[in-house]
Amino acid sequence: MSIKSIQNDINSTGIAPAIVVLDRDHVAASADATKPSVHIGSDGRVSRTAPAVRDDRIAALKQHFVDSHMVHFPFLGVVHGAVDQAGLDRLADHDATHRMIHPPELSTIRPVAASDVPAPAAELAWGLQRLRVAAIWQRGYTGRNVVVAHLDTGVDSQHPSLSGALEKWAVFDPKGQPVDARGPYEDEEDHGTHTAGTLAGRRVDGAPVIGMAPDIELIDATVVGDGDTIARVLAGMNWALAKGARVLSLSVGFPGWKTSFESIIKTLREQHLLPVVAIGNDGANRTRCPGNYATVLSVGAVDDNDKVAAFSSSHKPGDPGTGPMVCAPGVQILSAKPGGGYRKADGSSMSTPHVAGLAALLFSAKPDATIDEVQQAIIASCSNPAGEDASRIGAGIPDGVAALEAILK
Repeated sequence: MSIKSIQNDINSTGIAPAIVVLDRDHVAASADATKPSVHIGSDGRVSRTAPAVRDDRIAALKQHFVDSHMVHFPFLGVVHGAVDQAGLDRLADHDATHRMIHPPELSTIRPVAASDVPAPAAELAWGLQRLRVAAIWQRGYTGRNVVVAHLDTGVDSQHPSLSGALEKWAVFDPKGQPVDARGPYEDEEDHGTHTAGTLAGRRVDGAPVIGMAPDIELIDATVVGDGDTIARVLAGMNWALAKGARVLSLSVGFPGWKTSFESIIKTLREQHLLPVVAIGNDGANRTRCPGNYATVLSVGAVDDNDKVAAFSSSHKPGDPGTGPMVCAPGVQILSAKPGGGYRKADGSSMSTPHVAGLAALLFSAKPDATIDEVQQAIIASCSNPAGEDASRIGAGIPDGVAALEAILK
C-alpha cells in the first residue's frame, strides 16, 4: 500500500518522498549490533547507543535517491529521501529494504483560540491546580534528572519563565538535516513557547506559575513551522533518542488514520521513550495520527468544568485507531508567549504537555519505572466527574497525587 502511494506521487510529479525501513540484519556491522542498546541508570537517566552499521551499505542506498540525497536516522532504523521511478524500483527489491513507507505530511495542531493577557496574577495556572501538581512538588518531585523531549516550532529561550529551562536544542530543515542554531534559540511561530511553558515553565517572582515539571531537563527540536515535513519530525525523534529522553511531548499530527507510521512509534517505545501525543482539534469522530495509535499516550482537552471541549478530537466507533486515552486541561490555558508576556490558548496541544509533565514527575519519583508503568499509573488515576462519554474523554482526567501513589506502590 505504501509503495502504491509512492508510485501515485511519482506518476503525478515525477518524484516522491519515501521512507525505507531498513533490514537491520543486512546493514548491521556485526551479528550482535542489529538493535539499539539502552541503559537506564539508578538515577533514571537513559543512555542509548545506535546500532553499528556498515557505512558502505548505507552509502550504497544513496545512489537510488534523487541527487543521492538521503538522510539516515540510525536510532529509528530508517532512511528518508526523494525517489523517482528507477529509484523506487531498485529500493523495492533491495536487500537492505525491509519495507517502504509513503511519508504523511504532519503539521502543528494549532490552537482553536488564543489571546494575550495583560500582567496575569502570580498564581498557579488552573490546569496545574486541576492535576494537583503542587502536592507532588511538596513531596520533592519536580522532574529533576528527567530528560523530556519537546518537538514543536521552537522555544523562546529568553522568556523569563523558560530562562534556563532548555538543556539542549536543535533545528532541522525540511530535509531532516540539522541547521546551525547559534545565538538565542527562537520560536519559528508562536506555538512551541506556549506548550514548552506548560511543560517546563520555571518559577519567576511576580509571574504566574505555568510549568508542570519545572526542574526537568528540557530538550527541544524545531520540527514544524517554517516547512512542515515528516523528515523534520523523524530527525527530531532520532535526536531525542540520542539525547536520552524518557518522555516525548508531541503536538503535531495529520488527519485520519494511516498504519504506515506506526512502526516508527513502536520503535520509540522499544527504546523506553514514552510518546505523549495530542489527539487533535477536529471534534468528535475525527482523530489525527500518530495521536490515534494505541502505542502512544493520546491526550484530549477538557475545560475548567471537566467538560470535554467541543473541538477535542475523539475516535469514531468502527473506524480504525483509538483515543483519546485521557483528557487534560486544554481550554484557556495560561502559558508563555514568544517575546515575553503570557497568552491563553485552547487546544489539545495545550493539554498534551500537562500529561507529559505529569509523566516526568512520576519518573522523578520512581527513576526505575518503566514507560508502561508510568502510562498505566496516569490512566489508573483518572476519573470522569462530569459523566462524559468514554469515547470522548477516554479513561478521564488524571489526578496527579493518585498517579504518584500508584507509581510508588
